[in-house]
Amino acid sequence: MILAALFAFTLAASEKVEILRDDFGVPHVFAKTDAGAAFGVGYAQAEDRLEELLKNYRRAEGTMSEVFGQQFYQQDYRQRLWQHRDIAKAAYPKLPANLRAMMEAFQAGVEQYMKDNPAKVPAWAPKLEPWMQVALGRYIIFGWPEGEVAGDLSKAGIQPTPAAYRGSNEMLISAKRSAVKAPIAVIDPHLSWYGEFRFYEVRIYGAALKVSGAAILGLPFPSLGHSRWLSIAMTTGGPDTSDVFEEEIADGKYKFKGEWRPLDVRTDRIGVKTDAGVKWQEVRFEHTHHGPIVAVKNGKSYAAAIPYAKATGLMEQSYRMMTAKNLAEAKSAISMFELMQQNIMIATVQGDIYYVRNGRVPVRPSSCDPSKPLPGESGACEWNGFHKIEDLVQSQNPGQGYMENNNIAPEFMIKNSPMVPSKYTGYLYNAPNPPIHQRGRMTVDELDADSSVTVQEAIDYAFSSAVWHAELWQAHIAKASDSGFAKMLTGWNRKSEASSRAALAFYLFKISLPTEAARATEPPASLTDEQIREALVKGEARLNKEFAPDATYGTYFRAGRQGSTRNFPVSGGTLREAGMATPRAISFSKKGDIMLGHTGQTSTQIVILTKPPQSFMVIPLGESDDPKSPHFDDQAEKLFSASKAKSTYFMRRGELEKHVTAKKLLAYE
Repeated sequence: MILAALFAFTLAASEKVEILRDDFGVPHVFAKTDAGAAFGVGYAQAEDRLEELLKNYRRAEGTMSEVFGQQFYQQDYRQRLWQHRDIAKAAYPKLPANLRAMMEAFQAGVEQYMKDNPAKVPAWAPKLEPWMQVALGRYIIFGWPEGEVAGDLSKAGIQPTPAAYRGSNEMLISAKRSAVKAPIAVIDPHLSWYGEFRFYEVRIYGAALKVSGAAILGLPFPSLGHSRWLSIAMTTGGPDTSDVFEEEIADGKYKFKGEWRPLDVRTDRIGVKTDAGVKWQEVRFEHTHHGPIVAVKNGKSYAAAIPYAKATGLMEQSYRMMTAKNLAEAKSAISMFELMQQNIMIATVQGDIYYVRNGRVPVRPSSCDPSKPLPGESGACEWNGFHKIEDLVQSQNPGQGYMENNNIAPEFMIKNSPMVPSKYTGYLYNAPNPPIHQRGRMTVDELDADSSVTVQEAIDYAFSSAVWHAELWQAHIAKASDSGFAKMLTGWNRKSEASSRAALAFYLFKISLPTEAARATEPPASLTDEQIREALVKGEARLNKEFAPDATYGTYFRAGRQGSTRNFPVSGGTLREAGMATPRAISFSKKGDIMLGHTGQTSTQIVILTKPPQSFMVIPLGESDDPKSPHFDDQAEKLFSASKAKSTYFMRRGELEKHVTAKKLLAYE
């Protein structure tokens, strides 16, 4: 009785925070204030994935190797190079008070869980500080400009560690092209299912912040998802934001405009765990005014110039975007340019659909080519401020009534796109190579052919397993052979469906061709009928020898946790070795007798911009990292494998209450 009375008094004297978990363990956090909501999110994230949350802070700070060993040294070195920890610590006191309150509340929620569950706290857990969230935000965005730097260095014959692949799909359908007479958005990032990009699914109901979506583990709210007012999607691609400058260095100085200037030199210590304990290694970093020296070759040094070098406002921009009430407010938030180069798409409940090729882009002299190392000594290619949002490639409410960007050039996002390269400065347009691919072509064709998109069709497009131009292969096969195996392939519906034996047969046929032809999306002119027949024979032999009579595409291509004994059939995938990249992107690796997914769709959302919005969402594995939890791989089994997404019950508490499987009441002070 006394304890109950004390708890009741505590709740009365503090803010009540509720965490309701639905059928799939997804937390729906209800609080009076945004800070209270952040407290609940911190507690929920820690309850589901404490160790990965703590690792994310170590990743950002560059302290992984002192706990987990030498294999993380290079990763730690890069984070020390970019100074995420030092810059975040210095900037934190200057951030807006409401953002600091949320970050401190989020940290308090994590710490509350750790206090309540001391046995689950790893011995290597770092002491938490709110600025770690700022460092984590920097760490997350830096992979993209690092990739640009690597691309520039390659033009000088320097091959740095390859950047991890980062892709995505995004689609917008206007109200006039929607069967429900409201815009529809598809938000579909393609990243690793493990590590820092394993998104956390959450619904948040605070004061201004009422959102559903995918959050980086260790941050208090989603950056991809939707609010009461709008949806936010992003895909990799954008203007050229970062440069490499070739520097002349001698005796601790670098030459600039005929003058020798002293290098800015700093040192740091990185700990590396060994059998004998932690070994500390001193590292030295040299900077010109362009940025840190990242490579040396043939007597030349190369400095990385990244416009996000001192950026610390990602949380503020994301909050402003998620609380914007219309497109104008969203554009104002985007104009902070704290986000890395991305294709951003916004849809609003007022009916707008909008695309911008976003990035913090330096204004460069027209005589300079920023796609390769620039001369540092002459001063001829110095930056002259940054481009405004009005300069960037963008489209608002196009007449076609839809847009998609699956990591393709803007000229291919819609049929007859007005966003052609000739209208823009080259480094602002910055088309990828190739400018369009199989995945993008299939999605454009699907959207362009549908003048009244239903909600179910939008979901189907998000999970589309259609293979673009497979019909051209079928025609060539029919011409070359009338065997039973050939007829199976020509009768195939051209979809990599988990239940399809013909899809598996087509895959085996394609990889039996010579490598160049196998990877091609359409038959090369040089491919002969005899080569087709030989591949048919080899493919059929493999199907009969290596697979059971009832084996299908999903028998071989699977989704599930690495290291688990459970995995499930899945449709679609990015099978480059066979020229079978479907809009639904999943990358696989061979694990025993199966191909197991590990990268691709990481947090697929379909949003209908009614008032309030309705939405559906799925993550590829499960919300919890506890193998004993029913939510360890339940989404993989019941949703992802079946190409389904569940309702988010956004702003529909009555419906949510019918699906609540657990409740937690917290007191935030």
